[in-house]
Amino acid sequence: RMRTDPQRQTAALVEAGLALASELDLDALLQRIADLARDVVGARYAAVGVVGDDGLLLRFVYSGIDRETADRIGDLPQGRGLLGVLVEGGRPLRMRKISDHPESYGFPPSHPPMHPFLGVPIIVRDQTFGRLYMTEKQGADEFSKDDERIAMTLAAQAGVAIHNANLLEEIRARGEELAVLEERDRISKELHDGVIQSIYSVGLSLQGAMTLVDRDADATKKRMDDAIATLDNVVRDVRSYIFALQPKAVEERGLKAAIEELVRDLEVNALSETTVQLSSEALDSIPKSAKGDVIQIAREILSNVARHAQAHEVWVACAVTGGNRFVMTVEDDGVGFDTEKVQRGHGLSNMQERAQRLGGDLKISGRKPKGTVHTLIVPLEGSES
Repeated sequence: RMRTDPQRQTAALVEAGLALASELDLDALLQRIADLARDVVGARYAAVGVVGDDGLLLRFVYSGIDRETADRIGDLPQGRGLLGVLVEGGRPLRMRKISDHPESYGFPPSHPPMHPFLGVPIIVRDQTFGRLYMTEKQGADEFSKDDERIAMTLAAQAGVAIHNANLLEEIRARGEELAVLEERDRISKELHDGVIQSIYSVGLSLQGAMTLVDRDADATKKRMDDAIATLDNVVRDVRSYIFALQPKAVEERGLKAAIEELVRDLEVNALSETTVQLSSEALDSIPKSAKGDVIQIAREILSNVARHAQAHEVWVACAVTGGNRFVMTVEDDGVGFDTEKVQRGHGLSNMQERAQRLGGDLKISGRKPKGTVHTLIVPLEGSES
């Protein structure tokens, strides 16, 4: 449905501004800008080009070309030729025929014909973020001055929306940094209250054993055995802290690889034998936007198992149930958790917040004859539950 007369264009522009203001994900926002440009200006094709420091296009998001045609065209433009001139100039460019411009390179094979052209800059905080391109004016041989004005206004709205999306991403990043600092403080406190105090206690015990060595061999042996057992626990604790502080680079290797690596580290650091059943279909069903939270929840669960469970065996499984729910279960045969204590610590509130953010739930229950079961349930996109 194309709007072309000035009054309808203005009304559509207001609607577009509201639509852009409500979209805070940058990828979705860029696509929305391209789609709205076609509708508001009355163009058959539109695109948003994001510019790098070298003036070339980092990204090119298009609207109006179907996937099959795009595949035949091949590589996206890099910002050379006419598109490069537009970027460098920083001003709108309106042409009756693209091929008339001296910098026009022409189009690759299978590219749809494009003649009338309108390009305007997208400015974010006084810097050229990119360009908004429109071609093939519907119902006319060229774009009008009114079209240029409308496109400039839309680009200004887009600049504000992009700035807001970038701000939100920055806030999220700072929130993650704050979470890391809080985790560092927590681990520092646990190291001081737990590991360091245990080592200090071992030192005192060994000093006492030295005074008994000539008088009571049995008492000396018992103290030495107790000290060794305490040091074994200290080593286990330190390993679990190392496990909890793994770099986030794990997340970049894909969900299946990330969970497998977390499990391998659990086996090494907690000395537990682990059985893993990971359904590739289940892991692939998780939306990209949710994978980071799923990995962090898995990390926290396995970290708790390593640190507190004293388990000999751990079972990790992922599956899709009912066709619309991703379920991850982590079972161990350890000492189990005190439910009230779990509610107060072990990162449970953080894990539950992440699960709720995904529209899901995290449950912790006892396992018979002993141990604990963690169950993460995440509804998949398109499900009602």
